[in-house]
Amino acid sequence: MLCVETLGRAGIAYRLLGASDIRRGGLDNFKILLVPGGWAAHKVRALRDGGKKKIAEFLDRGGTYIGFCGGAGMALSSPPALGLAPVERMALAERLPSASGRIIVSGPPAHPAWKEIPARIPVSVWWPSQFKWNVRSPGAGHVLATYSDPGDDFRVADLRVSDLDSNISWPDLERSYGINLDPDRIKGHPAIIETQRGRGRLILSYAHLETPGDYWGNRLLFNILEYLDERAEVFGMKAAEDLGALERRDVSDENAWKSIHRAREAAADLIAFGEANLLWNWRTPWLLNWRRGIRGLEYGTLFVTLDYMCQVNDKQPGIAAIGKEWLERAKRLEADTVQFQALAKRLLLEEKIATQTGTVSKLGSVNERVDTLRVALFGNKMNHGGLCRALFDLIDSMLLDLLRSCEAGKIEGAMAASKPL
Repeated sequence: MLCVETLGRAGIAYRLLGASDIRRGGLDNFKILLVPGGWAAHKVRALRDGGKKKIAEFLDRGGTYIGFCGGAGMALSSPPALGLAPVERMALAERLPSASGRIIVSGPPAHPAWKEIPARIPVSVWWPSQFKWNVRSPGAGHVLATYSDPGDDFRVADLRVSDLDSNISWPDLERSYGINLDPDRIKGHPAIIETQRGRGRLILSYAHLETPGDYWGNRLLFNILEYLDERAEVFGMKAAEDLGALERRDVSDENAWKSIHRAREAAADLIAFGEANLLWNWRTPWLLNWRRGIRGLEYGTLFVTLDYMCQVNDKQPGIAAIGKEWLERAKRLEADTVQFQALAKRLLLEEKIATQTGTVSKLGSVNERVDTLRVALFGNKMNHGGLCRALFDLIDSMLLDLLRSCEAGKIEGAMAASKPL
């Protein structure tokens, strides 16, 4: 969704593709595939073997691939991934696992991606993994940007680095938190790399260059798109054409949108509940800042996405269109969101109470009540499962149909983007 907003504001033409579109050959008319962030494991699951093969073929014949964060991780050789690039993901114990916010990066000024861009710029990262980089590895490629110093709002876990005294003992903090925290652990490591597969090219970035309002990150992204587009012309790849009909249908029955608005109200109530209990506050208009030991990204994403869908309908009433069984999906969305809201409130209260007697981690066992609710809502892994996964899969499909309906008849894309979540 963030990527769609940034591309739209810049006037860059694109076409949204889901995993099923890719499996059916949807990449055949495109030069560039852009894969935004999100859990790589979920993206790989959605693509299945057919989608994996199509992306590999797309690159082998000269296509170009841009991946941000989870989209970058999906291309690596460390599972769960597609094995498109001869680069692995750094082991969790070695990397900085909970970094977010602005960080300074620098790159090779002679590269076209850095055209008219200063040697050092702030970009945004949102809990990135890291590349296990070995420049001597065959075909590894080269680095387009390297991490440097933390920016003004850079955080590790729930600590804003600029607030910490210069004499702080990072080893002591790391022992207390039980994770790597020292920002120097990421300094000098690659943030963006460029590599090849067959006749194709990949640019993989753990920096979220598509973050809305991130001026220099967006500039770097637009330069990269221009650079890749020129290379694609050299390889003879054709621009998008014959995209097929993008269906846009009006829906006279307003019940579907009433259900979606009620789902948004339930999500808004959950956010207000967390604010009232001092569990989180808004860090940006689209991102929560939550207390350590609980989840926050999922709750915030649920509200922001439902709110976005409702805003689209409010601005363009009658565009509701959208795909098969829209009313049935909307009713299921309302029911699942209300159920999620009720269980999440119970979980958050139990987690808050548990913090009074000890440290609470997101994945560790806390007590029977917390553990049972967590499994029901999120499964037992960091990349959410349970009701949350089912709910987000439903929202993902509906959002994709909604965005396609909004763009029906007016996009002649030269670039493809994968699912917006």
